Amino acid sequence: MRHSHSNILIIRLSAIGDVAIAAVVVRQAAVRFPETTFTMVSQPLMQPLFAGLPNLRFVGIDEKTDYRGLRGLWRLYRTVRAQRPDGIADIHNVFRTRVLRGLLRLSGITVCVLRKRRAARRRLSRRRHKVRQPLQPAVDRCREVIEQCVGRPLPPDTPTAVPQYAPGSITPTASTVVGIAPFAAYEGKIYPLEKTEQIVASYACRPGTEVLLFGGGRRECAVLEEWERRYPSVRAVAGKLKLTEELALMQRLSVMICMDSANMHFASFVGTPVVSVWGATHPDAGFYGWRQSPDNAVAAGLRCSPCSIYGNKSCFYRDYRCLHSIRPETVILRADALIQTSARSHE
Repeated sequence: MRHSHSNILIIRLSAIGDVAIAAVVVRQAAVRFPETTFTMVSQPLMQPLFAGLPNLRFVGIDEKTDYRGLRGLWRLYRTVRAQRPDGIADIHNVFRTRVLRGLLRLSGITVCVLRKRRAARRRLSRRRHKVRQPLQPAVDRCREVIEQCVGRPLPPDTPTAVPQYAPGSITPTASTVVGIAPFAAYEGKIYPLEKTEQIVASYACRPGTEVLLFGGGRRECAVLEEWERRYPSVRAVAGKLKLTEELALMQRLSVMICMDSANMHFASFVGTPVVSVWGATHPDAGFYGWRQSPDNAVAAGLRCSPCSIYGNKSCFYRDYRCLHSIRPETVILRADALIQTSARSHE
């Protein structure tokens, strides 16, 4: 452990799902060490994940506007320095944050850095001579960095103190509420839409069940709104709510069915049980939903999987058989088991 610090600044600028993973550990640290001030630097959108704790502050950084290029990097440095940190936890470790932490070290600030273990990732995702050894979960790697900065251990069972988010304009109307988020950043993570539609149709015709469709992009919203028109008891909430309102809805779900995506991490963050579908990526890479049961990760189990850590590489066979070979009935059975467990817990 390193020397302790009383004002720690934590940097994770993207991606959204990874920021949600980091939020778990940052909140735990703020609860465990109330005498320490923590400042999270990330995208403005992510502020609700860090709300509600007196010693946890948030600084929103929009890299696409005021912080672009070299001038933007210098502006980011000045923004960080203005927080007067005596310790920096870089849990992103990309070119931008490497330059930033170099400048901060010149200012005499201690910097702790997340190790990405790229060699182990390559061994897990390569096509031949694959080493199928699970990698350290991302949440634990974040915890290591913050422990170094604080100078004391942070037990994994520390309470996270997730806020109860206020309901927005859309509230569930049924006793069983199924969330479905069928999209992800890359094609290799997306379950075929015709198969996802079968899952939507299965739940849409069940009495006492409502389906809420989550997503984000323009193309995604168009697909989800078409399903809303086609099936009863289905509502597309994508693009209609603020993040706080989406999180409030997720807290009310009986189960979330989704891909390896930000929505998996948002649902995990608020404690909602998740059935996740995996294709090019795999839970062994360390990016599984926080405190989700491994039994609820649905994957084909092919020898070529995973072929990518983030899902951004082309399929070895160019047909994503890992996703097409998963039957909708398999996903439904896993989700039904979680729905029954949730119903029993509320009796």
